[in-house]
Formats: sequence, structure tokens, C-alpha cells
Amino acid sequence: DENWKLVLVDLAGSEKVEKTGAEGRALEEAKMINKSLSALGIANHIPYRDSKLTRILQDALGGNSRTALLCCCSPSVSNASESLSTLRFGARAKHIKASPRVNCNEDKYSKKNEAFCPDKDESCKRILNKLKESLDIEDVKLLEELFILEGILFDPYSVEELESSYEDVTLRTISSLQAAVEELDLLLRRIVAAERLDVLHKESCKNSNVLHKILSAFSFFNGWGQSLLSGG
Repeated sequence: DENWKLVLVDLAGSEKVEKTGAEGRALEEAKMINKSLSALGIANHIPYRDSKLTRILQDALGGNSRTALLCCCSPSVSNASESLSTLRFGARAKHIKASPRVNCNEDKYSKKNEAFCPDKDESCKRILNKLKESLDIEDVKLLEELFILEGILFDPYSVEELESSYEDVTLRTISSLQAAVEELDLLLRRIVAAERLDVLHKESCKNSNVLHKILSAFSFFNGWGQSLLSGG
């Protein structure tokens, strides 16, 4: 028996009290908002009890979920400080690593089904062993970093996602390398073409010098012949 939960939260922006001029109840609300956002901005370890906001979002931020964060910035120059703070908040939130899994309620039916399902831990170990056999430890770490850069969750306990993500990242890496090779090939062709033009230019300069010498010699002999004819 599987269950899901969808949480949609519209967070208020972090505002400077001196700009808004809030007083009384509005001032207290602004303080609580800023405190909640500060608690939410601690990405590596989330202290759920420090704020009602993080307590409400505990299931969404606890690692067993897919979480998306949209940061909205103002284009106005007067709000540049707030926009910078929002971007820094988003940059910190990017360090959150989640490992979503299917939520299953354990009952007598699910326990019966588990008897017919293969052991995912064993399958996971086999896949990781294959990766370690074909790749070094540094390569596995690099693969994990590629997963994170591509926005893919590196979850060793999710066998299906690990297999598909491995293939996806491999294809993306190969395509990126192919694109880089094509760019290098194009650059090499341009360099070779430039060198050929330089060689042709040098050869043309040499040929023009030889031609100039030939014309000078021809002019000299022509003048010498004319002088002989006139003298004769």
C-alpha cells in the first residue's frame, strides 16, 4: 500500500524592516518570516524544531521526497540587496541531497509481497560491485558528482533509478565528450588552414622576389642588347 503527500508552499520574501517601515503586528510577522527563512536556509542539517515552517515541511525536507525550490528575484535596482540574499539562499539550498523512495505501509499483505520480491539490497550491491570493477573509486565519486550536476539523485538503494540514471549520465557524458571532440577538431582545422595560408603567403613572397629578380635581369639584358644594337 503506497501513499504520497504533495506540499505546495508560497514563502514570503525576506524583507528589510527599515525599508518596509513595518510596526506592531506586521513587525512581529516580519521577524518570524525572517527567522523561518534563516532556519530553512541551513541546508546540510535542518533543525526542524527551530521553526514552525521547517516543522511543517519536515516530510518535504527529510530526504524521502522530491523537492523543487523556485527563487523569485526583483528586477528593481532598489531591491538588489534582497535579490542577492535570495540567490545566496537558493545556492545554499542546492546542497540539499534527497533520496526519495516509495512510501509503503507495512501490513500482512505487503509482508507477503516482500517474500515474492527480490532483495533490493543484494541487487544494489551487485550493481555497485559491477561499477567498482569497471571503475575506480575516484571514477565512482566522479559519477556521483555528475549525477548531482545533472540533477539526478544518486541513491544506491533505488536499483531501478540507479540503472537508468547510470545509463542517462553515461549517454550525456559521451555526448558532451563528442561535442568537445568536434569543437577541438574544428579548431584544429582552423589552425591548419591558418598555417597553410601563412605558408602560401610566405611562398608567394618568395615567388614575387624571384619574379622581381627575373624581371630585373631581363630588363638589364634587354637594355644591354639595345645598347649593343645601337652601337653596332
